[in-house]
Amino acid sequence: MKATILSEQILLVKGKTDQLITDILPEKWNETPGVLKTNLNWQIGHIILANYLHGIASISGASTEFKEKINLPDYIKFYGPKSNPADFEKEKPSTKELIAAYELTMAIILRNLENINEKDLDNDTEVPNPAVKTKYEALLWLPQHQSWHNGQIAVLKRMLDN
Repeated sequence: MKATILSEQILLVKGKTDQLITDILPEKWNETPGVLKTNLNWQIGHIILANYLHGIASISGASTEFKEKINLPDYIKFYGPKSNPADFEKEKPSTKELIAAYELTMAIILRNLENINEKDLDNDTEVPNPAVKTKYEALLWLPQHQSWHNGQIAVLKRMLDN
């Protein structure tokens, strides 16, 4: 039951993210309005990184499938909490690459949720997580964190549209 509710919440926030980013042209993904000091490339990269921590590594440990396609050290450098959205623009993944990474991350999370033992949700995270203690808390944190970024993306979208 908990896993079903978590899946629904994650799909709901993903749908909102998808809706927000669909209309932003790829050439605008790196535009960083001075007043916001963020851009869509950073927002989506940061969501991927956070979702990996909260939805994959915290639940089942490091994912070979994820790491084969996504260079985790680069993502930490580009999109980690202490990163600057305007830095490393030429090194960062393209819009197309980010969308593929985002979809892969969500697919792994949702697939793992289908197979999770409900009792396992009360266990401590597989890797230390600075925000939460249990797997259930990590999966609750994921859509909450992504919703905060959806708000930032909505403001960014408005600024880019003007």
